[in-house]
Amino acid sequence: MSKIVENRKVQRFGRSTLMVSLPSEWVKSVGLKPGDIVRIEVREDGSLLIIPESLMEKRLREKEAVIRIDHTTPEEVLVRSIYAMYIAGFDKITIECSEQYILTQQLHAIRNIVRMLIGAEIVEQTANRVAVQIFIDVEKYGLENLVLRMINALKSMFDFLLLSIKSGRKEHLKELMELEYELDRIHALAVRYTYVLNIFGGTPFLTEYRALIKDLEDIGDALTNVAEVFTKNTGILKKLNECLSYQLEELKEMLFYVFDLVYDALTKGDVYTATKAVDMSIEISKFVSKMESDVLPKFSTVEEYLAVKTFFDKLQLVCNHLQGAAELSFDIVLGKCKGNIDLRKKTKAG
Repeated sequence: MSKIVENRKVQRFGRSTLMVSLPSEWVKSVGLKPGDIVRIEVREDGSLLIIPESLMEKRLREKEAVIRIDHTTPEEVLVRSIYAMYIAGFDKITIECSEQYILTQQLHAIRNIVRMLIGAEIVEQTANRVAVQIFIDVEKYGLENLVLRMINALKSMFDFLLLSIKSGRKEHLKELMELEYELDRIHALAVRYTYVLNIFGGTPFLTEYRALIKDLEDIGDALTNVAEVFTKNTGILKKLNECLSYQLEELKEMLFYVFDLVYDALTKGDVYTATKAVDMSIEISKFVSKMESDVLPKFSTVEEYLAVKTFFDKLQLVCNHLQGAAELSFDIVLGKCKGNIDLRKKTKAG
């Protein structure tokens, strides 16, 4: 169908209702008939998106994926494919084996990835076929809500990292790594959500939100890498605590403050809050660099030096990704201003 661009006059229908007719060429192309239902969405810029129910159903029907495998299919490729179909918004994923049965190790891989994906369940299974259904009501979620869940998980991960340094106990590092698994689950759901919103249309800044979500996931990966290093060398935790106890608490306060600023900027749409988040993330990076230059010379053995150097390298990665998240929140807030940007400082009366 060719692009339709028309100007139509709004007419009054009854006492209080305004009406505009639909283009006949479009009506015919989508098969719209009197009595059919259409979905009307109001976009942020005030325009309307009209979608016939038949098109909505077609979109939903098309969200079924089939993955065909045989006994030569590697488990890691199978898992990656299921994950990709999940975040791409498919509601049903069927794995079919061209041979008589699916290998035991392939079944284990399928079950493990399904457990990891929020809302996914195996609803049907035969010797050579597994059907996975994703039961998620997208209306229950919002991008800001999912960002908040990721932020809360990251805060808990950092808490357990500090606990491990203070106590010298490996158990807290294990808890941190368990939380990283939960963070990955939320990240997958958040990415899926951006894809679904893109399919239905009408939601701006999805690219920026997805990049922000990726920065938060990368922060979790960096903290997990630190935990893995310390798990192999718990002996340096006590010495690290003696050198950094006060600074680590200060670092925690600064990190948590920026996390809160990023979320507040997104939910309140305040440019100055977003700016403060960017500025503070830069200050945190400088703070970590100062910590490293003060503390690193105190570790003389090669093993200790490398472990502590890795610790600070990963902290700098946390700072870099946090700055990226803050800058993206600024871009989103500024974009939502729709060209009407008020940078006046607001003062309280009195």
